[in-house]
Amino acid sequence: MVAVRSKASTTPTAMRSRNLLLYAIRVPIMNESLLDILCCPLDKHDLELEDPEYDDDEIVSGTLVCSECGERYPIEDGIPNLLPPDMREESAA
Repeated sequence: MVAVRSKASTTPTAMRSRNLLLYAIRVPIMNESLLDILCCPLDKHDLELEDPEYDDDEIVSGTLVCSECGERYPIEDGIPNLLPPDMREESAA
């Protein structure tokens, strides 16, 4: 099943509704405290946060960058994609 995101899902009301739903079902959201436990899946070094966009305390988008190898991992809709580069699906433009 492929999730399709509409423009309406990025409105403040939709974001709050999504956050309430995630809280209700106890899905962890991306926040800065997770940087203490996340590491690069390729070489196990620390990840640094670049260009974060926040909704309250949640990081909804940005990039995690490995401090050693420089590999970049996107954060989209509050979810970090830590798949190795060759396993990521490219999104259609």
